[in-house]
Amino acid sequence: MNSLDILSDAEYSKLRTYVYEKLGIEIDEKKKDTVSTKITKLTNRRRMNNCKEYINFIVFTSDEAAVQEFINEITTGTTEFFRENAHFEYIKNNINDIIAGIPRIKREGELRVWSAPCSSGEEALTLSMVLQENLPAGIYPKILATDISQKALTKALRGIYAENECKGIPKTLLLKYFIKQPDGSYQAGPDLRKYISYRLCNLVEDFNINHGFDIIFCRNLMIYFNKDSQQKLIDKFYEVLVPNGLFFIGHSESLLNKTHKLQYVQTALFKK
Repeated sequence: MNSLDILSDAEYSKLRTYVYEKLGIEIDEKKKDTVSTKITKLTNRRRMNNCKEYINFIVFTSDEAAVQEFINEITTGTTEFFRENAHFEYIKNNINDIIAGIPRIKREGELRVWSAPCSSGEEALTLSMVLQENLPAGIYPKILATDISQKALTKALRGIYAENECKGIPKTLLLKYFIKQPDGSYQAGPDLRKYISYRLCNLVEDFNINHGFDIIFCRNLMIYFNKDSQQKLIDKFYEVLVPNGLFFIGHSESLLNKTHKLQYVQTALFKK
């Protein structure tokens, strides 16, 4: 099948239910044409007869590679270096207060951060730069970067970005932390990457976390979740955030109409 197969209402409803239950993401009813294009591509790739056959396959399959292929196609990761820079400026300007509020950081010489979702790595690398530039001597960042898309994580692990993808990085930091490649792209250097661990993670599932975080970034993800999924995610993040830890969300997101014990600090920033 090569032509676009527009999903029927029943097929689209079945797919939306599956995506919500599997990923916590609520697909907009108005995006049927866009989703149909993606499902057609996957249907062709799997050499199936039509989208209905593919949807039935993906909903019931135990083939993890096929599910990951679906996730890679259906999820969209929009990110850039120093995106919503006010958050990084806050960390820079308040690093001493952050450390003072969490005595363990100074005691263990480690500030723990979670970038969730990390997409193709720009946010985690930005955090590594900001923290290395501003943490006092003897304290180092430990950054967990997770995403549900293996495709995004593969790019993050390679750490290579086209010149136009690096436009948000200040020139001094680009020269200090990145290695220019023969084709004009830039690769994140070892000093930048050594503080980051990448992991595949579905935030809808239980967190397999054995310690707390001082800072959690979960920006521009909850806009794709419905109210119930948002509430569950906020509750789970609260549990793994240490007292006085910071929780950053996207500027287009809000915790209004959510039940939580977090203290408002400034736009899109809360403290436990």
